[in-house]
Amino acid sequence: MIEQQTHPGSSHLRQGLSKIALGIRRNRIQIGTLDSPFSVLDYEFYEGGRTYKRKKIILAARGCTAATCTMCPIPNEAYYGLNLNFTPEDFLHQFYSAFATEPIDSYQLISVYNSGNWFANKEIPPVARQGIYQAIARSRCEGIMVESLPQFVTPQAITEAKEYLGDKRLIVGMGLQSADDFIRNVCINTTCTKEQFERASHLLWENGYTAKVYLMIKPAFLTEREAVTETVQSIRYVAALGYNDVSICPTRIAPYTVVAELAKRGMYTSPSLWTTIDILNEVGSDSLARARVACLDVDGKDSDTVYPRNCPSCTPVILNALKTFNMTRDLSIINSLDCSCRQHHLTDLALVDERPLTPGCASLCAYWRSALHKLLAT
Repeated sequence: MIEQQTHPGSSHLRQGLSKIALGIRRNRIQIGTLDSPFSVLDYEFYEGGRTYKRKKIILAARGCTAATCTMCPIPNEAYYGLNLNFTPEDFLHQFYSAFATEPIDSYQLISVYNSGNWFANKEIPPVARQGIYQAIARSRCEGIMVESLPQFVTPQAITEAKEYLGDKRLIVGMGLQSADDFIRNVCINTTCTKEQFERASHLLWENGYTAKVYLMIKPAFLTEREAVTETVQSIRYVAALGYNDVSICPTRIAPYTVVAELAKRGMYTSPSLWTTIDILNEVGSDSLARARVACLDVDGKDSDTVYPRNCPSCTPVILNALKTFNMTRDLSIINSLDCSCRQHHLTDLALVDERPLTPGCASLCAYWRSALHKLLAT
């Protein structure tokens, strides 16, 4: 067990960031019927050299009850902050309606997301969760994929899954975001601790379930070089814990988030795609962990969000290469990439921030306080 570190002044910073994050959130979804899901899509899921036919269902829901993260837009893409009276029947109807055109038995995996935490009873009523488990258990599909903060992955949640899901697979994605306590607690401002993450991971593994982990690339206030170093260290941490597959997520700038407000003031830019490639190359020789890249706007459909980009010439080439890499994990696909804009990236990598992200760094805490005052004053 890795001990959670403490940093002088971080509590004050977290309170300020939480106030900002919660205060600027806005619901971006038009209110519709409560018995229809937000989204239903067919996807392929790659795992262990195998391709699964997957149905991805995003339920209409209230969203995350711990919506303090500086970069996360997901609560804004749900009925966040609205006093809506969802019933278990509403969620069950949403689930079954997703199979109106093709039966559940034609899929190998079903992903069910609620823009928050699958195991949080305030977000998904137990009766609804149990009913969906039972539908999966009766089907010929192999299992269900969900997401949750680790603090909601409890022995009670596992007992419930065992009772209603039978011998089907349960795959749980958890956002650790960073193994660095200061970056995770302050820069990202998540409520997740490493202790909770380690406990939840072992609880899932001990019960024969699959744990997936998400890590952020370049949270707020990190330089490109710090982003590479921090993400590589985080990958090595989860690999040592027992993970052999890691999803790394380049930070996007979505409306009504803290990083969006920072970006407006010239205080944040999304990571370069070269930074992601640098990370993949650095961990590529590490047999303990294989990384895939998530949260890429490959099809360019999200016009409101600023995704990581390079120059117009190489961006589509690199995005397609990363998509192929996710399927094959073949580093040669990205090692051959190059562009004249890479020289600018190398210049960015050489930049040294005089406020190092070290435990108890008083100068960085002072800088954050100044940044928070700027946000609150505008």
